[in-house]
Amino acid sequence: MKRLFKYANSFWVKYSDYVINETADGKKYLQPAPKAMPQPYDPIDKFESIALDAVNVGRLCMNLEATESEKHDAIREFTLKYGLLGIMTALPTTPRFLQYENAFFPVNHFIREESMPVLPYMDEFYPFGKLDIHKRGPGEGYRWDLEGDKETVLLGTLTDGRPLETHMTFQREYAERLDWMEEQFKDWAFNLMVVFFYYEDKDGFTEKQKEFHRQSMAAFDGLTPTYHIGLMDDRPYLVWNFNSLLQGIQLMVSMMLTDDSRPIRMCKNCGKAFIARRHRDKFCSKECSEEWKRNTD
Repeated sequence: MKRLFKYANSFWVKYSDYVINETADGKKYLQPAPKAMPQPYDPIDKFESIALDAVNVGRLCMNLEATESEKHDAIREFTLKYGLLGIMTALPTTPRFLQYENAFFPVNHFIREESMPVLPYMDEFYPFGKLDIHKRGPGEGYRWDLEGDKETVLLGTLTDGRPLETHMTFQREYAERLDWMEEQFKDWAFNLMVVFFYYEDKDGFTEKQKEFHRQSMAAFDGLTPTYHIGLMDDRPYLVWNFNSLLQGIQLMVSMMLTDDSRPIRMCKNCGKAFIARRHRDKFCSKECSEEWKRNTD
């Protein structure tokens, strides 16, 4: 995967601390703490651990016995390691939605309307502090006037080929709804579970049951990074633009589910996601393998 994304604008930002804040109508958000410092990193360097952690957080969120506090703590721990998901730029049909008066959406879990005016859409991600957004003119889009501390202003002035909107998600005011984040983590875990149960039990499935599992996987939406073609002296090359961490994880999980050499698997004993060294591996550790044998003897 590192070779595939050798040329990528995958720079992302996490903060040193995150807090849970609640709006007057009871919506809970995760956002950088007031004095937290931004910490840039490259997700491509950690793609296996990011995908595994995302799936395992999703597994916990799917656990009916897990409390809301346990789920929120797990999501916050993930965010402390990797940052917020960048849902704001992942949902619209284009991450460059400031060019228009409305943001447009494909079918998704979070926004039921096909379109929404840009400012109300942004209010979903800036409930506790607004960015300085102004209309350019009648029938035109919007502009963002940067303000704030020097660190976050610098994050907004990056010229890395990605939309300005992506850099807006690095700002201290940006926040994501915890119920939306939870739903997204569940999606990633669900797809690993579908793969696990399909290949574990397919010999006993009816054709109708097999088709149900196939359709479940087909419904896994294809939010992927955009790209452009660069020109070297001797050949062209692909430059991938990761406009949200969400899109990156989506692609990472998809590729690892179908990888021939290091596929992501679900442990037959404990249910934890792990990287298999061989295709026939079914357990995340020797201990889990031995425990399974003891329990089935």
